[in-house]
Amino acid sequence: MRVSMKKVSIVMPAYNCERFIGKTIESILQQTYSNFELLIIDDGSTDGTKAVIDSYNDDRIRYFFQKNHGGPSKARNKGIDSALGDFIFIFDSDDLMRPEKLEKSVAALESNPEANILCTRFSLIDESNEILRDDYLREYTTLSALIGTEEVDGRAYYLSSRELLPTIIKTNFIGTSSVALRKTALTAGDRFDENLKNADDRLMWIQLSSQHNGIFLNSILHDYRVVKSGITGQGMLKKGPNKIAALEKAKAFCKEKDLISLLDKEISNNYLSMSRESKNKKDTKMQRIYAKQSIKYNPNYKALKLLVSSYAKGII
Repeated sequence: MRVSMKKVSIVMPAYNCERFIGKTIESILQQTYSNFELLIIDDGSTDGTKAVIDSYNDDRIRYFFQKNHGGPSKARNKGIDSALGDFIFIFDSDDLMRPEKLEKSVAALESNPEANILCTRFSLIDESNEILRDDYLREYTTLSALIGTEEVDGRAYYLSSRELLPTIIKTNFIGTSSVALRKTALTAGDRFDENLKNADDRLMWIQLSSQHNGIFLNSILHDYRVVKSGITGQGMLKKGPNKIAALEKAKAFCKEKDLISLLDKEISNNYLSMSRESKNKKDTKMQRIYAKQSIKYNPNYKALKLLVSSYAKGII
């Protein structure tokens, strides 16, 4: 594949990731596309993360240290602000790049100059690098409907903002480590929300999709690692408040009534999940509160059933 050699900036937040970051760095250094810089923003690690980074003697690696923020948003923003490249890739410190990720992504962006955000398929791996799911997005029917296929065909699908925005509100199929952005398209306001400890990425994708066209590159180009201690492994009672806050904030970028309705349905679904989790923990009070909130945003039978059962155990 012949592509231009424009500079790429890979932005990687890092926090206490000595166990995995070495393999992540190695997967990046083995890219077929060589004109890149790797910006590692250490969010106050207290383990051996820096020592692992220092063991790689490569002048393309730029290391930054900052006081712990408690989430990846501030580190990602620091990387974006410091990036020197034409394209910015967001990548997590425990995921693995497939060798042609940069090359294929840059080629797709170069071939579609009217698109400013790109995402791809990816696999799911565990802490031992075993593949749990070879195509994480295979069962995402909203994505399949959008691009017209369930197959991994390697094509780059151009998606207008009008197509992309409602789809990612319904189902967030954008894996953070799959994202590439055209730097010249980013404004000073296009940054991750530092008040959110999680779901800042989804808010960012909604914000960008409300302004820009995108590309879905239908190739599996990274391995997304699930770590038990990570955000992904947390329950909805932990993640839900920030996910709901992100969806509320997203309304600022979604002026049409249909989009607001989609956001409200997603908020309702989050409250529904929190009500279910509260029920499983036998917390009847919070089960009731979250069920009421779910109904408030989008009247639905499942939440009503949880609400009634919170008052009358054993009836339903």
